[in-house]
Amino acid sequence: MGTNFIHIEENGIKYLVHPEGSVFEGMKIRENPDDAFYNAIKRGMKKPEEWMYMYSENGKDYFKNSRSRLYRAYSQFGIIEKIKSRIQKER
Repeated sequence: MGTNFIHIEENGIKYLVHPEGSVFEGMKIRENPDDAFYNAIKRGMKKPEEWMYMYSENGKDYFKNSRSRLYRAYSQFGIIEKIKSRIQKER
């Protein structure tokens, strides 16, 4: 079976979703993982070079530490926070 991802958008975030029948069926992955890192760093992630973005679920982005293999989740910014960020950038 090929990797025919389904493209969706939720709360302004674009995801790739594994199709039905896949071992990872329904798993959401951000189309742009850099956005997940940008969000996590704003939420307090230290040493982003030690983390790998894995997937997103229930409004959180999940990362795995490349050394310890432990997972950590960071809440995604909501639409209000995105608007505030854009306003600050325009000033």
